[in-house]
Amino acid sequence: MLLSSWLRPLRWVLLTYTLLCLALWPLPLLGLLHVESSAVVAFAAYFAAGLSALAAFRHDASFARVLAAQEAALLLPLALLTVTLLWRPNCGYAQGLLFFALFPGITVGLAVAVAYALTSRHRRSRFPRTTLVLLGLGVALLGPLFDLGLHPQFYTYNHIFGGVLGPIYDEALVLRPGLFIFRGLTVLWALLAVLLGRRRRAPWSSGAPWLLSGVVLLIGLSYLFAGRLGITTPARTIERTLGSVHRTDHFDIYYDATAVSPDDLAWLAEDHEYRYARLAERLGTAPDARIASYLYPDAATKARLTGARTTNVAPVWLPRPQLHVLLDAYDRVFPHELVHVFSRDFGLPVLNASVSVGLVEGLAVALEPPDGRPPPDELVAVAMALRTGVGDDLARDLARRLSPLGFWTGRGAVSYTTMGSFVRYLLDAYGPDRLKAAYAWASFEAAYGKPVEALAREWQATLRTLPAVDRTAADVVRRRFTRPSLLEQRCPHYVPPHRRRYRTGMDALAAGDTTQALDDLRASLEHEPLFTPALSAWGDLMLAAGEADTVAARLGAVPDSLRTPSIALHLGDARSLQGRPDAARRQYAAARQQLPAYAHDSHLLLMLRRALASSPGTVRLLTSDRPPEVQARGLAAIDTSAAATWMRALRLAEAGQHEQAAAVLRTTRAAPDRAASLADRLRWERRRLVWRARLLHRAGEPAQAEALARRAAHAYLVGGDRNAAAALIDLATKMQWIQQRQSPRSDEP
Repeated sequence: MLLSSWLRPLRWVLLTYTLLCLALWPLPLLGLLHVESSAVVAFAAYFAAGLSALAAFRHDASFARVLAAQEAALLLPLALLTVTLLWRPNCGYAQGLLFFALFPGITVGLAVAVAYALTSRHRRSRFPRTTLVLLGLGVALLGPLFDLGLHPQFYTYNHIFGGVLGPIYDEALVLRPGLFIFRGLTVLWALLAVLLGRRRRAPWSSGAPWLLSGVVLLIGLSYLFAGRLGITTPARTIERTLGSVHRTDHFDIYYDATAVSPDDLAWLAEDHEYRYARLAERLGTAPDARIASYLYPDAATKARLTGARTTNVAPVWLPRPQLHVLLDAYDRVFPHELVHVFSRDFGLPVLNASVSVGLVEGLAVALEPPDGRPPPDELVAVAMALRTGVGDDLARDLARRLSPLGFWTGRGAVSYTTMGSFVRYLLDAYGPDRLKAAYAWASFEAAYGKPVEALAREWQATLRTLPAVDRTAADVVRRRFTRPSLLEQRCPHYVPPHRRRYRTGMDALAAGDTTQALDDLRASLEHEPLFTPALSAWGDLMLAAGEADTVAARLGAVPDSLRTPSIALHLGDARSLQGRPDAARRQYAAARQQLPAYAHDSHLLLMLRRALASSPGTVRLLTSDRPPEVQARGLAAIDTSAAATWMRALRLAEAGQHEQAAAVLRTTRAAPDRAASLADRLRWERRRLVWRARLLHRAGEPAQAEALARRAAHAYLVGGDRNAAAALIDLATKMQWIQQRQSPRSDEP
């Protein structure tokens, strides 16, 4: 009779779990056993198990039996989320079991312990249900607010729902030791609640106070050293780990001095200030506080510190303006993230953002500087023509992407590009003031005097009248707009073994451990012999070790359809080292055919390799692991051909000897390959201007760099490449800005 009295509330627990899992089944990301579904189940389980345990303890049920029953009840959601394997693949099921144990398994223990502490025959709480519910809601809400609202981190661990491990964009979840430590802390809280509940029921034994003191001490120490334990990541922890700081007019740049040379640091600082000035001019506003710029040397360090491995972010809700960027991705992402920092000034109160995620990201894309590739307008226009990623009715598509759910659940490249094109239209047609007025609440009608649908139709009309579209835009659209979103992926968040070993190999390579990197790459290829990123990295290391025959044998067996430009390059180098120049040239030509037309630098590097195919000694030096300055000296000693001279200039530039590299290119006018076509000879001359402009910039000659950049921009315009010209005009504008900063002000004596 007693048993049935406390089992009866368990029926409602089982019903709750059943209804919850049935609701999760249709949702792609939640209808399988993994971290997201485990967090949802854990949140519901706290309240279901806790309220059920309250009823059981009122009937004097023992703690052990109630805990065992509630933990056993979790077998139902476990089974219901396992059943979805029949129609939805779950490659990460084993990892899902781990999360289910860590999240619902521990949370149920906490819920039962809290219920035990709130109930007793002698000192029962007046409102145990209300107390349990409010406690759960408070911890579930206040925990993320504390973690994300006060720390520059992109993960949060929680006693109720378990945690969120990182940004949605990261392919792989970052399992940090802090998660396991934090869930151990949850167990300590549960143990504390059990001790207090037992104290309310009967006198303590002689050792109970000591046990209670020990638990309280461990809890206190865990919070005191939360940063060092990886539970939270204070800004000072990131700054201390990176180790160095450089201050400019508007930025505090935190970086790892072992990964950034003094010359590169000067360039980074200059670029920070230039991008700041451009955005301040374009938007008519600027942050009113210094900006913290965190530059991470590699993805492993970034993941360990922030929980975000490859996602670059600007947490606008934090009190201090800041951005977090992976150093290798700086050129591509820094201007984008800096826009988010600027948009704080006209965002919502406290959050400093817009209610529309589409506006937040669209503004950042719209203000990205030109990079030589097809801009968003051209990509959207081509997507409309190809009916790829967007429909005929852009106004309807736009309204969907302005909502948070529509933006996040759609394909990322389509959402970002579409919103970037639309916001750029608003800036160009109406100026920044109206956009800033509409930004916080997405109040288009109040700011523009017309609904967003009317603005979208205007935008769509301008896209249909573009005077010209880059011929590479169609290839970009087909490649990027067809990439599935997280919700469309077969196994979201799952990283197969070959990718995991490849990633650890790249981390080792970034740390300078080539031996470990090679071991990891070999292990990756054992799992998946035709995994092209690992094949390419392996080929690079093996060529540096002088194993040309091994590289030729393995890469030569790769089917033509799987040979990426990088693999074809390494195979061409191996053929050259084997004394087979014609075979090498065929591989270099095949690599060029796969490159997009806007990859101008890559085209020229392959053309240089083609010109050097008959010089195995030169290729051996170029593929070695010798430092760039050593390679430059070696090239000067063994090969005086035009192609080798060009390569010497590039190696000098890698070594930071920009002035010497510019001087070499100035005197090298002949095309490196005598067999080059007229089109390739024009390509050589245009790129020589570009490289000289870049080198003179780094050598501290902005006036000469500006002149060459403008000449190169004109040459590309004549050749019909407007996007390359736009990037060069941006470079010339930067050189002009540098000269203005360097010139004395007229009011100075």
